[in-house]
Amino acid sequence: MIAWSFWLDGFAQESINPIITKLNADESVIGTFTRVPRFDLDFIVIDEQYNEVDFNDVRAVIRDLNDGDGSPVAAPIVRTPLNLRDTPEKVVPQLIEAGAYGFLFPDIESKEQASAAISAMQQERDEVWLSSPNGVLVAMIMIESTQGISNLDEIIEVPGVGVLFVGPTDIANNIGAEGPNAPEVEALVQEVVQFCIEQDVACGYPIVAASLEDAERQTTQRLAEGFKVLAVMTRAQ
Repeated sequence: MIAWSFWLDGFAQESINPIITKLNADESVIGTFTRVPRFDLDFIVIDEQYNEVDFNDVRAVIRDLNDGDGSPVAAPIVRTPLNLRDTPEKVVPQLIEAGAYGFLFPDIESKEQASAAISAMQQERDEVWLSSPNGVLVAMIMIESTQGISNLDEIIEVPGVGVLFVGPTDIANNIGAEGPNAPEVEALVQEVVQFCIEQDVACGYPIVAASLEDAERQTTQRLAEGFKVLAVMTRAQ
């Protein structure tokens, strides 16, 4: 599996992974959490954070994203089990074989945990974006605690960290705030996105909106703040 995803003579080269193609071109990336095929987005997150991974089910979801030529239209990203945060190698290689284009690693708080995540993706092949010129797998590292925020400088040192993805709900739980929209949570969210801007690394955020109009408003706001990767969800029926 080879795809060029680096800059050459001033032009961003296309990758089979639409997340990489867009981020290399400094464009925003929009996705959502779902197990239903979506062809109007750049990525979908298949959430296995609290599950015992059913590899056949994940494989089926990815297969349904196929546009007919063997490549998913929207990049399938798997959020890995939280209970395997320190041992992601127990599931990541099998999920790559199932067709995952990247991973959302929950509640990363240290350089060691980030290194374990990237190492699990590499195995015998160096295919992780930003650690290899022809990498096609994206590592999204979730920052969901004050400890994770405190260790951002160390986490970003790990080659292959492609996106730092903020988790406001868990940050709220971590600091005892009333919810993800609490002012003290938003202050920490802004701390992370400013760090990402300064370090020139893509920053991600999950939008949960009450309506389509609210989703559009929040998307516009977060993009203006400097976020590059948004997982947009709405309660609208």
